[in-house]
Amino acid sequence: MARQSDSDNGFRLRFPFYLFYRSVHMKAKILTALAAALALAACAAPEHDHDHERGHEHEHRHDHAHEHRGGEGREGQGGGRFECENGLSVQARRAGGNRMELNMDGKTAVLSGDIAASGERYVSANGLYGKATEWHQKGGEAYFEFTDPYGNKVETSCRAR
Repeated sequence: MARQSDSDNGFRLRFPFYLFYRSVHMKAKILTALAAALALAACAAPEHDHDHERGHEHEHRHDHAHEHRGGEGREGQGGGRFECENGLSVQARRAGGNRMELNMDGKTAVLSGDIAASGERYVSANGLYGKATEWHQKGGEAYFEFTDPYGNKVETSCRAR
C-alpha cells in the first residue's frame, strides 16, 4: 500500500501542474454546462418589445374589448387623432353603433366593426378612395391598411396623439 502512495506522489512530483490541470479541467466542464443552461434559458424567455428605438417610455395597458350580442360592442373606447409611421395623420371618430369614421387628408370613410381577436377592428370594402380599408385599434395604437388612389396598397402603424 505504501508503495502505491509513493508512486502517486512520484507522479505528482514529476508533474507539478497535475492538480492545476485537473482543477482547470473541472472548471471548464462546469462553465460549459452553465453556459449551455443559460443559452437554453434565454431561448425560453418570453419576447418583450421594450420600444428602445422610440425612447424610454414604457406603457402597459390592459384594455380589453368584448363582443356583445347584437353587434353593440366596444362602446366606451373611441377614436382620436393618430400619427402614422409613414407620415399620415388620421382622425378616428366613433360614428354610432358599431362603426368608426376615419378622416385623412380631407377624405372620409365609415367602417363597420368586425371580429377581432384583440382590440377593435373596423373594415369596409368601399372605404377610402372607394377601396378596401381596415382600421385595427388597441389602446393607443392602430394598424391602418388601405389602397391609395393609384392602386398602391398602404399598410402602416399609427399611434394616438
